[in-house]
Amino acid sequence: MDKEKTGQLITELRKEKGLTQKQLAEALNVTDKAVSKWERGLSFPDISMLEPISELLGVSIMEILAGERQDADEPMTMEDAQELVNASVELGNEEIRHKKERSRLIIIILVVITMLLISLTLNVISLLR
Repeated sequence: MDKEKTGQLITELRKEKGLTQKQLAEALNVTDKAVSKWERGLSFPDISMLEPISELLGVSIMEILAGERQDADEPMTMEDAQELVNASVELGNEEIRHKKERSRLIIIILVVITMLLISLTLNVISLLR
């Protein structure tokens, strides 16, 4: 599964439907920034968004996951479909891990800043005595 290929497909389909990123975002109840990130391959739509996206853009969920249109004469095999679903789940898990790591880093930075401010405050108080 390739976020960039999926992003290119979403862009292509959106333009074929004559929609702007903002219009697509409004139809999906997401921000236009989210649509922009999908289209640039920076993130992947949440799994809960795949059905509404596929319905709105007129393709199957599997085509969204694969990042390409499927030939009607060559249907996707069950193995290929399972591989795409597994890759989608793993991608979602990876994005969750990154968010957790960023959250931990922010907490550590805030704790360090708080400790520095307390130390600075105590030093100022001791100088004023």
